[in-house]
Amino acid sequence: MLKCTLLGSSGLVGAACLRELSAREEIAEIICPVRNPENTETLPKAKIIPINFQNLKAHRECFETDAVICCLGSTRKKAGNAKERDLVDLHLPLTAAAIAKDCGVKHFLVVSAQGANSKSWIPYNRAKGLLEEGLEILQFPSLTIARPSLLLGKRKEKRFFEDLAAKMFTKVPPPVFWRPVAADAVARALVESVLQPPGKKRILFNRLLGLF
Repeated sequence: MLKCTLLGSSGLVGAACLRELSAREEIAEIICPVRNPENTETLPKAKIIPINFQNLKAHRECFETDAVICCLGSTRKKAGNAKERDLVDLHLPLTAAAIAKDCGVKHFLVVSAQGANSKSWIPYNRAKGLLEEGLEILQFPSLTIARPSLLLGKRKEKRFFEDLAAKMFTKVPPPVFWRPVAADAVARALVESVLQPPGKKRILFNRLLGLF
């Protein structure tokens, strides 16, 4: 039986991961550190813990688990500015990963992006690329990186360009490499990886996520 930490449990992929983890017999408990408990679905195996994300080191007990799944993410509009977006997309995940490694976590899983590249001129892709490089430096025994393209699913907030792209791609499907993928499919792939950890690193490419 496994005990997991889930970061970002109120988001699109995070909420799907929470439901998927809860349905698996192999999962005993899901630790969900959150800012606002009201935003996370209450499920039997979920232990929802309000924390201050600005001081993650004060919540080490949240990371004393077998695996950590990080689904933290934001947009510039939602965060308010580029600095705050990078805090959610890059700095908080790396801080959480460092704490997890220090706590002896064997498997770290993260939602990155299809275009992750530390040298990209696109700020979002650059942040995700830097995140991936930082996680590799930490040398977890097992590291799983999901690189989805456009995510499909019902969000709590509206994202105009994502909604528009989803409608366009429905009428004119792009190549598999860039095809939108359901958040539920990403969640299933992540949970499958929790249950069958890679020997070292596993990348869940966009074209593979729809197979789960």
